[in-house]
Amino acid sequence: MVVRLFEKYMQDMGYDILPTSYPQIKEYIREENGYLNTIQVIELKDEPVFDHDRFVEYTKDVSSMIKDKDIHVMTVVFCEDRHLADSMVSDEYMCWIIDSKDLCFVERACDEVQDFYGLKGMLTGWLKDTKALIESGDMHAISDKLLNNEERENLKEKNSKKPSPVAVTLVIINSIVFLTSAIIGNVAANGTNPFVSAGQMDPNGIIAGEYYRFLTAAFLHGGIQHLAGNMILLYFMGEMVEHNIGSVRFAIVYLLSGILGNVVSYTYEMLSGSRYVSVGASGAVYGIMGALLYLVIRKAKGLNIPIKRMVLVLAYCIYSSFATEHVDYAAHIGGLISGFLLTTVICELTKKKGGESESES
Repeated sequence: MVVRLFEKYMQDMGYDILPTSYPQIKEYIREENGYLNTIQVIELKDEPVFDHDRFVEYTKDVSSMIKDKDIHVMTVVFCEDRHLADSMVSDEYMCWIIDSKDLCFVERACDEVQDFYGLKGMLTGWLKDTKALIESGDMHAISDKLLNNEERENLKEKNSKKPSPVAVTLVIINSIVFLTSAIIGNVAANGTNPFVSAGQMDPNGIIAGEYYRFLTAAFLHGGIQHLAGNMILLYFMGEMVEHNIGSVRFAIVYLLSGILGNVVSYTYEMLSGSRYVSVGASGAVYGIMGALLYLVIRKAKGLNIPIKRMVLVLAYCIYSSFATEHVDYAAHIGGLISGFLLTTVICELTKKKGGESESES
């Protein structure tokens, strides 16, 4: 962990890190006034990387790599056993040894002649601060130290995100509608639920001009399991989509996907002659899944979902739609395609592309 913290410190100091053929060695390079400061950091654990002669040869090889600039090389050895380090570096004066346990410089007779342009003084302060940080046991602060600037910004943005207002509101509305439906159904005298009957996707009702059913059916559910499945997907997928495309766009995609999914379902029923009734937010939820697919393809900021994994999830969901009885798969597929196309059009036309937009309240 100490070497990892040191790596981040050097990056913050403006050094670039170059890997080597030795996993225990990294080169840190920073250009200054026409010359290169090069810090080769060696982490010793159980045994030296190589003997003294090979160490001197390696250092000369590093110096000879750059032909058009002056190069200044300093070696920093992190070790738990100073004797291992001594056996490798011997009396080379362009080298510091740091005790990884006590976080301090190991005193050597030749150290005082080389400060390497003030770096040793800065490292002395860094070692003191790092030791105090580790001894404090503040893992949150230690983790923050291990992040680079981009990672810190991403974490800061993630932590500063507000709750997804539209996704949460939609979950609440669907839940309230379900509870209302259950209460009315329990007190209905004739065994039917007038609340559901009035809003469900009924082709005969659509033919009669009751077009509101395209929307109201998306807020009705056939049971607690049906509701729970849709709401879990809505919340977790909706949170990612809403944070990336904004609350207003998210609401538009959700509602239109639900409507268009039911339109596709109605069209299929009319062509097939089945004329069955249906309820559920699945068309809208699949629309959010389509929106998420667009964001994954566009590699939206903060989304680390591989495209292959997303495709497998979609394939499984579509398969489940066909493999399960009493499922309106036409609404699912219609909602999925609608959500993907709607998000594509909205994000591209409004210049709020996936991963670049900000949430809107």
